[in-house]
Amino acid sequence: MAQKMTLSAEELAAFAAQLSLTVKTGIPLSEAVMILMEDAETDAAKKLLGQILDKLEIGTSLADALKAAEVFPVYMTQMIEIGETSGRLDHVLDSLHRYYDREDNIAKSAKSAITYPAIMLVILIVIIIILVTKVLPIFQQVFNTLGGEMTPLAQGAMRVGEIISNGSVVLVCIVAALAVILIVMRLTSGGRKAMGGWAQRLFRQLTDRMAAAKFASGMSLMLASGLDVDRSVELTLPLMTNPKMYAKVDKLKNLIGEGASFTDSVVATKIFSGMQSRMLALGFKSGNLDTVMDGIADNYEKEVDERLDSLISIIEPTMVAILCVIVGLILLSAMLPLLGVMSSIM
Repeated sequence: MAQKMTLSAEELAAFAAQLSLTVKTGIPLSEAVMILMEDAETDAAKKLLGQILDKLEIGTSLADALKAAEVFPVYMTQMIEIGETSGRLDHVLDSLHRYYDREDNIAKSAKSAITYPAIMLVILIVIIIILVTKVLPIFQQVFNTLGGEMTPLAQGAMRVGEIISNGSVVLVCIVAALAVILIVMRLTSGGRKAMGGWAQRLFRQLTDRMAAAKFASGMSLMLASGLDVDRSVELTLPLMTNPKMYAKVDKLKNLIGEGASFTDSVVATKIFSGMQSRMLALGFKSGNLDTVMDGIADNYEKEVDERLDSLISIIEPTMVAILCVIVGLILLSAMLPLLGVMSSIM
């Protein structure tokens, strides 16, 4: 684990899993953290675990020790505090491991779905730039030698290439500026919110399912930790980064506060589909609401993975087809007139 402003979902999942394993054996928390520190692979991880160990050895609770480290999310420290108070710390750590592992899987799937098309787009642009700046001028020289003319399409493409060549410095500056803007947006909360808004508009159904999975996963963790439904909804609300889902969960909280049942409120807010809402009602009646929530989160995660795979399978051939069509048109617009000139000479 690298010490930074916040730990990643992958690092949080690994920490919770390792700590849960040691706690289940009955080892005191300070000794458990000491074991983790001895097994840590990086100096940063050893330093972070050492800070936590120092706090534990002077009688500080695990939740307060994690808060003092300032790299763990508030949600995690709150849940660990609940686990320590209720005597279910090992169970809470297991739930946190599953929660952050699910978060990590969804994030990686979304990242791969965005990264691949971006790489394809860059390749497409680079090929076209090389074609119009390097290849077409050679054809122009041949036409000038043979006394022929290129087609309007080829001439237009070549003029674009000349503009790109003449303004290469400006182009590089623009690309660098865009890269810096994207990096800054990724590092700031406002920027991430804006990028999230763009993603939600472009992939509405996908982001809705990701938000529903996060809600179900959070509720499963809360309920499994021994909290009642009202408190679970209240603590899950701040986790909703999707504005649409936040509004739904906020409405759910208000409906429950007004006396409506949890299942009726879920149906009214349309957080889940009809089938999943019925599963939730059965789980509520049987007392297995946390298990049902966990199952719903798993189902949504699988749906997200399937939709991302489907999206990639559509984008890949589409990008290749676009590349082939553009390159083919440009080359044919130069080749066909050249063949005509050469055939008239022969």
